[in-house]
Amino acid sequence: MSENHAKTHLRREMRARLRALAPDTRAEASLRICRTAAHHPAFRPAKCIALFAPLPSEPDIHPLIEEAWAEGKRVALPFMLERRTRPELNWHEIASWDDVIACGPMGLREPDPVRCPLVDPAEIDLVFVPGLAFDEEGHRLGRGGGYYDAFLGHAPAKLTCIGLMFAAQKVKRVPREAHDYALRAMITEDGLQSW
Repeated sequence: MSENHAKTHLRREMRARLRALAPDTRAEASLRICRTAAHHPAFRPAKCIALFAPLPSEPDIHPLIEEAWAEGKRVALPFMLERRTRPELNWHEIASWDDVIACGPMGLREPDPVRCPLVDPAEIDLVFVPGLAFDEEGHRLGRGGGYYDAFLGHAPAKLTCIGLMFAAQKVKRVPREAHDYALRAMITEDGLQSW
């Protein structure tokens, strides 16, 4: 089975696994993920944090975004640009939930690019990354667009990038290709895992 075919199969499996999570389990796990993320050593000194507007199947990180705002941090969300050569993420600063609109590619909610200022990636201190699955070596499976892999593959080495997923999304091995980017840390409701 090719890696691409294996990814398609795993995406299908992970979507089913996420649908099976009970709402109260999902809510409790999301709060634990947010607490751990807010106490990560990279969170407190960060002035600008890149996050994401979660899909219903992803950890609800609204409390983490609210915490960042409460601490006076800038919050940037991704806006997906389709390019001929490679997918690209633009980051836009949001100051309230009114700045988040529906719907971008794959049903994702994105910042309004007209009223939300563009953020230079060099200004971002910390990135929290979503995904469908991750493994014991930090490899993640995204939704298939390649946007985060393209961004992370060109991000400065010093940029702290942490995945936010449920423990149920951990698998033995994520199929990988040359362009896939491995994370060095993941936060689930079970805590922080680093590689």
